[in-house]
Amino acid sequence: MTEQEKKAHFLNLYAMVMADGVIQPGEMEAIYRIGTENYKLTPAEIAENLRESNVEPFIPQLPEDRIRSLYDLAIVAWADGKLAESERSLLRRYCVLYEVDEANIDELTDFLLNEAHNNESFENVINKLN
Repeated sequence: MTEQEKKAHFLNLYAMVMADGVIQPGEMEAIYRIGTENYKLTPAEIAENLRESNVEPFIPQLPEDRIRSLYDLAIVAWADGKLAESERSLLRRYCVLYEVDEANIDELTDFLLNEAHNNESFENVINKLN
């Protein structure tokens, strides 16, 4: 993932934080945890990515990368312990943007949100989908 792609991904995650109109500490903690654990970024690099606003939209090319991106969004959606309808709706919109087959969008959205709610690892999520 290039630097521009990382910036775009973190802006997508921040959009999920803002989806319900309230920034909860757990949501921001989830973004920083995703950045440090999955992308090996420092907190300063994550903060810099979140400050960037002139970034082109990023759509991962590989199916597994698209699922990882969608799952990261689901994790942030549940980070405050509540799931707002606006967060579910935003995840669905990203599924559309990522060209998920329309017939599978609701099922994939529910699956990813359920797995995130249960704190499943990405490896378990991808294994279940395969």
